[in-house]
Amino acid sequence: MSDVKKVTDGEYDACLKLGENAFNYKLTQEQIKNRKWQMDKQDIFAVYEGDRMAAKLHLLPLQIFLNDKKVDMGGIAGVATWPEHRRKGYVGQLMKEALKTIREKGYSLSLLHPFSIPFYRNYGYELTQYTYTYQGSISNLIVEHPSYDGKLVRVNKEEAPSLLNDVYEKAASAYTLMLAREPWWWERRVLTDDTQIIAYESQGHMQGYLLAEMKKDRLVIDEFIYQTKPAFQALLQWMKNHDSMTEQIEISMLPGDLDAFHFANPRFKEVKQPYFMARIVDIENFFKLYPFADSLDNAPLNIKVYDKYAPWNDGVWQCIPKKEGMVVEQTSDEADIETDVKTLSALLLGSLPIEKAIFMNKLTGDPSSLARLSGWIPNNQPAFLDFF
Repeated sequence: MSDVKKVTDGEYDACLKLGENAFNYKLTQEQIKNRKWQMDKQDIFAVYEGDRMAAKLHLLPLQIFLNDKKVDMGGIAGVATWPEHRRKGYVGQLMKEALKTIREKGYSLSLLHPFSIPFYRNYGYELTQYTYTYQGSISNLIVEHPSYDGKLVRVNKEEAPSLLNDVYEKAASAYTLMLAREPWWWERRVLTDDTQIIAYESQGHMQGYLLAEMKKDRLVIDEFIYQTKPAFQALLQWMKNHDSMTEQIEISMLPGDLDAFHFANPRFKEVKQPYFMARIVDIENFFKLYPFADSLDNAPLNIKVYDKYAPWNDGVWQCIPKKEGMVVEQTSDEADIETDVKTLSALLLGSLPIEKAIFMNKLTGDPSSLARLSGWIPNNQPAFLDFF
C-alpha cells in the first residue's frame, strides 16, 4: 500500500491533468490560473505509484452556518484516480487522511458533493442537502403589485460581494449547513462574466437579489434571495418581464420559498434532487458547538456511536445538557441509545426525522431515552446553494 503525501505547488499540473481525465473536461488557460490560485488555499493529498500521481483529494477549509452560528468545516472535493490505479484502496487511504486532518485542524464537520451516494455512505457521510428547482412558463408566475419605495438595480461583479453578502447571510442563518462566503468565493465560485446580478434596494439598503443567466431556450435563475415582500415581488416581476424573450423559466430556490400558490398553473414543475452529503468528524467538539434545544432535564444520556473511518468517535458518549452547553465525554457505561455516525449526522443536521430513523432501525434504544433525544434536537432545515 502506497503512502499518502501532501501535494506541493510544483505538482499542481499533475493534479489538474488527473482531474480533467476523471471528470471529463478541458480547462482553459484562464481556468487553470484560477484553479491554481484556489489550490494555494487547500490541503491536497495524493497517493503515488513510483513518481506518478495515482489518486488525489482536495480538502477545502470553509465555514458553514449552524443556524446563526458560523463553524469551521472541511470540504472534500476533486477526489480522483487514474483508471489503471482504481480499486486499489487509494481513495480509502485519502479519506482517512482527510478526516484525520480535519480533526487536527479543530473542525468538527465535513461536507462533499458525491459522485455516488452509496460510496460515500461507506465513509460515514449521509445525504443532508437537496436542490429545489422550479421549471415552467414565465406567464404562470403570479406577481402582486403592492406600492413600495424601493427600486431594482443592476450590480456589477466587482461590487456584488460587498453589496449582497449581508442579504445572503441573513437568509443563510435561517438554515443549517449554508456556506459562509468570503469575497473571493463570490468572485471566483458564484459569479461568472455571464451572470446578471439584479438587486432590490430600499432606503439605501439591499433587501433582495437574484443571479440570472439568459440561455437559448429559457431564463435561468441560479439564486433568488429576499428579505421583504416588496423585494420578492419586484424581483419576480423582473423575471416575468422576460416574457417577450422566452417562454420558459427555471428558478433555483431555498427549500420552502415557493409553492403552487405563486403560479397560475400549479402544474409548474418542481424538481428536488439529492445534492450534498455531510458527516460529523469530531463528536466531542460538534456537541459543544451544536445549538441543542433547551432542556429542563440534565440527567445523562449515553449514546453509542459506530464510526469505522473516524475511530476517535467510536464508542459510548455520555451527554449532559447544561445551561452553558452540552457536556460530553466518552464513558464505559452502558448505552441508552445506539446509532452510527451517518445517522447521527443526518438527525442533528435536520435531514432525517427521528421518527423515521427509529422506524428504519437506524436508531435504537428504550422509548424514554429516544424521547429525550428527540426533545434535544431543534427544528433544523439544511440547505446549500454552492458547489465545490
